[in-house]
Amino acid sequence: MITEGSIHYSALKKIFPFSSLDDESLKRITPFFEQVVFPAGATIISDGYPASDLFFILSGKVKLVYHHKKGDVNLGVLNSGDCFGEESLNPGSVYETRAVCQTRVTAIKIKGNKARALRDAYSDINIALSMMQKTFRLTCKEKLRWREETESVDLISRRHPFFLFLRILLTGGTTLLIFFILLFAALASEDFFIPLLVVSLIVFIVGGLLCFWAAMEWRNDYLILTNGRICVQKKLIGFYDSRHESPINAILSVGIDTSLTARMLGYGTVTVRTYTGDLQFKRLPYPYTILEFIENRRDIAQAQANQEERGVIREVITSSTGRTMDSSHKQSKDAQVFKDSHSYQSGSFSDFLARFFHLREEKENTVTYHTHWWILMRKTFIPSAFLLAIVVLVLLRLIGFIAAIPETVIYIGGLIMALIGWVWWFYQLQDWQNDVYILTDDQLIDVYRKPLGNEDRRSAPVRNIQTVEFERKGLISLLLNFGTVKIKIGNEELSFDNVYQPSQVQSEIYARYRFYQEKSKRSDQERFVEWIKTYDELRQEKDAFNREAKDDEKG
Repeated sequence: MITEGSIHYSALKKIFPFSSLDDESLKRITPFFEQVVFPAGATIISDGYPASDLFFILSGKVKLVYHHKKGDVNLGVLNSGDCFGEESLNPGSVYETRAVCQTRVTAIKIKGNKARALRDAYSDINIALSMMQKTFRLTCKEKLRWREETESVDLISRRHPFFLFLRILLTGGTTLLIFFILLFAALASEDFFIPLLVVSLIVFIVGGLLCFWAAMEWRNDYLILTNGRICVQKKLIGFYDSRHESPINAILSVGIDTSLTARMLGYGTVTVRTYTGDLQFKRLPYPYTILEFIENRRDIAQAQANQEERGVIREVITSSTGRTMDSSHKQSKDAQVFKDSHSYQSGSFSDFLARFFHLREEKENTVTYHTHWWILMRKTFIPSAFLLAIVVLVLLRLIGFIAAIPETVIYIGGLIMALIGWVWWFYQLQDWQNDVYILTDDQLIDVYRKPLGNEDRRSAPVRNIQTVEFERKGLISLLLNFGTVKIKIGNEELSFDNVYQPSQVQSEIYARYRFYQEKSKRSDQERFVEWIKTYDELRQEKDAFNREAKDDEKG
């Protein structure tokens, strides 16, 4: 580690939560910080050591790993503006994470006791740091299976706890009131003691289950911001499960709606507006702090994109043409080929059925999804029942029942009806197989084709994705884990209906979007290299022509 000493207050101006302070406040707190530099591969903090410092990254990339008893958990790769070492905000704590530099890192650090002093002195910083601590705890605790390996979580927030307490208070209070009334009536009655006692116990149990259900419903609703996207995740146990998300670069603006009561209690509705619609989260605590944080992360994401682009241009211009082409070739060679992690290999019975029915097929980086096997069962239920009825009818005739009908009529009629039933059954099977959703590196394709009928085929480019969301409605879809994935592209919307594991399909579509963006960026860089190479060749040709012209004049 190289300590570069004090910093200018303008460096803090770019970092949340200090960006909300005025210049005078920034000048007062700047002496609390010092700038440090770490080489690539250096370990900044390690789990088990006393948590003494809080770090904010100015430049570079840091991989953060959470140490868990069951194994280490990768928390993603942090970039400029990100914070780590939140454990130091609790006195006497030890680090639970390990931070390793992937590149040369420049950061500013502050002692934990000084950070706690700032938290006590400034209410805005207190709210922001508390929000960061909660995000860190939830990130370590919750399994966000849709998150990519390098994707770090910047913010996780639930609805304001006031509404949880209010709901439990109303539900629990009403339950207790009815319970005591029924219990008193049971004790006061000789004839209906047992029935009233049973009813009172049932009311008490149902009320307790409703309170538990309300708590679980509250804790499963999240607003999640990562370094690449923003998500609104909602889950109503037994009824509903959804996640709506949008890339950060698709955000147009962020707004807040509050009322007088909301401002008094400290909550509001945060609305993220994109090209195709809004992501809305109601009753969110500290809405103004969250709005400022989202805006800050959006500005940082844009600045990082511009910085990376300038870095490539600078490398191309300052390097020789040959070396630049080698670097570009190496970058292209080192780029990992996109691979999907959606393999249905968990060993569960649901995954076994998914493999058996080929609900997902991959060939040459093209993924084809079929609707869930439950839809096939539903489509073939009536023809299957029809065939079963024919078999039962024939068996009944064989054992002597329905003797009034001649055997010839039963057998010939049964054969004809069986043929009709099988044709009907295979028609439904073909109809199920013809409904496919195709995901390629650059295209989303929705195919709906009727056997011996019309075909409806819609496609859209991956690069134009604005929002991706999924939802599972109803008890059957929740139990069997299938639902609908909706992709908004401009004014159009594609929907992958009744697909298995819709959350994974959503993650896979988003991963394709990220992969396409990176691939496009590499293509642009390589194209720029070609421009520079062509310019260099033209300049060399011009210099050679000028030299020949001078030689002719001298001759």
